[in-house]
Amino acid sequence: MRKALAACWQVPAGTEGSTIAFRFGLTKTGALRGKPLVTARSLEGDRDAREAYERAAVDALDRCFPIAVTPSFGAALGESPVRLRFVNTEPAAAYQINSNITIFAPR
Repeated sequence: MRKALAACWQVPAGTEGSTIAFRFGLTKTGALRGKPLVTARSLEGDRDAREAYERAAVDALDRCFPIAVTPSFGAALGESPVRLRFVNTEPAAAYQINSNITIFAPR
């Protein structure tokens, strides 16, 4: 899922250092259950850059879902919320130590 989400995200220029986090549910068929909730944001740049970063993250979710899942993975998805972060910083292992899915901007 991480690879698919990374491919869907088009990171806007001038947003280095920005992060945004979402929580959402997925159906057992890989579709979004309702609108994703923004749970945190730290946006850098001028107003246009900050708005573009948030819009790019939402657009990535719109492009990526529904996502193809196996029946067993789909069963697990239907029971747990997904916590996802789009991060425009250098990759760091600390972001990967919990249950969040972290997508780093390509460098």
